[in-house]
Amino acid sequence: MLQLKHPKTHQSLEVNEFWLRDHCRCGECLNTETNQRRYDLLELPADVKASQHNWQPSDGNDEPQLRVLWSDGHRSSYAANFIFDAQLEQLISRRTKSTSLTPWNRSIVLQNERHLRFSLPQLMASDEQVKSLVASLVRYGIIFIDDVSPTPTMTELALRRIFPLMKTFFGEMWTFSDKKDHADTAYTQLYLGSHTDNTYFCDAAGLQALHCIEHSGDAAGGENFFVDGLHVVHELRRQYPAAYELLTRVQVPAEYIEPGEHHRHTAPLIRIDPLTGELVQLRLNIYDRAVFDTLPQSEMAEFYASLRLLLQLVREEEHQWQLKLSPGCIVLFDNWRVLHGRHAYTGRRTMSGAYVQRTDFQSKARTLGIIE
Repeated sequence: MLQLKHPKTHQSLEVNEFWLRDHCRCGECLNTETNQRRYDLLELPADVKASQHNWQPSDGNDEPQLRVLWSDGHRSSYAANFIFDAQLEQLISRRTKSTSLTPWNRSIVLQNERHLRFSLPQLMASDEQVKSLVASLVRYGIIFIDDVSPTPTMTELALRRIFPLMKTFFGEMWTFSDKKDHADTAYTQLYLGSHTDNTYFCDAAGLQALHCIEHSGDAAGGENFFVDGLHVVHELRRQYPAAYELLTRVQVPAEYIEPGEHHRHTAPLIRIDPLTGELVQLRLNIYDRAVFDTLPQSEMAEFYASLRLLLQLVREEEHQWQLKLSPGCIVLFDNWRVLHGRHAYTGRRTMSGAYVQRTDFQSKARTLGIIE
């Protein structure tokens, strides 16, 4: 371990010497055009040591540099803040502070609804509007795009203005009604309880978009409702910590089967960040649950009791934001956070929709400087 003291802040730090050698940023070690390492890790001597090291004082606004001569003859120079910021404690602190998330129930989201509404003409004309939309989507997990002509083509145009679309066996864009094109309860007129999509995928869609492009004939019902899983998980952890802990570790299988397709994935219902303990993904869909064979029968009672507590919180009236999606308005929401559902309906109701991969959502937010 190398003992270092920051020349300006005087903060002390111990760093592993192999780690420091591995993080040399010179042109021989790092391809500055691609931001990729140039070498194989096995090319570094396992016992590499710092033969000499010293701080190069800052000159004016320049940052102090740590100069190192290594036992393999290589020379490195490191900015002081690069070393001190690249530590676990700093990462945890940044993750905790960098993204301002607003957990919400119905009353909170209604107070902030003005921050969730965007107009397609404004989005097409302004990159700043796109940035504001992505920032609200990160913070609240849900936004609306108004003034969209009620066609699949215009739905796609609006979404591609912001994100690339995710291709699944449903396609990149999909349109559904009560015509049973797929083996899914969404393709009926039945009540559909609060859920997240793709629990049977290894990597569920990060975002989901829905656009009601028609509700005619003997039209009644079909109101949509949304629940903030971040708020619900916080409440579960506060009120029922034992149930919360169990649902973060029990593996629950989900499955989708239709001719030519058989998807299956097993993971906890609540996925947390192992560093910060904060929610990463709520994976909750009572319809897609497969045969539950991943837990001993002796532990089933505790699991079902915990799941019932979570479902009861999801269904509390104060947690549900209900509204009627109308032609011309796209709702776009975080499928790893916000649960959605709808009431039964009558008449002809057609929805257009799409998914966005989680990695594309986060990439956009990073390039816009919204998240780290």
